[in-house]
Amino acid sequence: MKKVTRVSQQRRPGRYNIYLDDEFALAVDEKILIQFDLFKGTEVDDEMLEEIQMAEFEQKAYIKGLTLATGRLIAKKQLVLKLKKAEFPNDIIYRVINRLEEAGILNDQAFAEAYVAVSSSNGKLGPRGIMRKLRSFGVDSDVIAEAMESYVDEDQDEHIVQQVNQLFAKYQGQSQFMARQKVSQKLIQNGFDSDRFEPIIQDYLAELDSDDKADIEWANLDREAQKAADRYAQYTGWDFTRRFKRALFRRGFRADLINKWLEENK
Repeated sequence: MKKVTRVSQQRRPGRYNIYLDDEFALAVDEKILIQFDLFKGTEVDDEMLEEIQMAEFEQKAYIKGLTLATGRLIAKKQLVLKLKKAEFPNDIIYRVINRLEEAGILNDQAFAEAYVAVSSSNGKLGPRGIMRKLRSFGVDSDVIAEAMESYVDEDQDEHIVQQVNQLFAKYQGQSQFMARQKVSQKLIQNGFDSDRFEPIIQDYLAELDSDDKADIEWANLDREAQKAADRYAQYTGWDFTRRFKRALFRRGFRADLINKWLEENK
């Protein structure tokens, strides 16, 4: 049986070097130092040494989990995955998660409520998008449902208006049909309901000057038509026309405008 002959503090706060029979044996956290009474004169047999090493390994995982969970929004599943990535075994991860939950540091309900508050405030995601994100974080459905009760619905239309304006500006170089389709798809991806954003899209388009809309549509078609004409320049007759029209149809341009361009550019 060996005996603790020396204990020295490391430069890292809360870490100590333990010497058994005047030889360095291991480094431990302050909690382990106190838990096993690893002070000068304490006797340590092989079984106890193994227990100390296992406790130290678990404490290392706990400190890792504590660091990840402190000062940021994180769900239990996210933390579990991060600890697995750090190659801690499942049994130790399970005990670490329990310790953090008992200490009130890890709490999926508090995480979900904070995530809903932040997301409903910045307006990037609609209610469906927020719920989808929380599910991807591994939060239980009941917890999500309770957290969503605090969602601020009255701000939703304002957030949709902002996104509609930004998205139409982003897709202004495309056909009106394609731009509207992409705006709708993006809003659905962000978790907004179509019955909520479709009236806002209609209002946006109705406010645009009809002449301006027509000029923009023609300018976009002309640009894409020039590209298509160059791409299929080696074809003639119906073979050219078929390929040319198909390319512009795919980009959402109307048949009458495509035919008009062909007539003007014979």
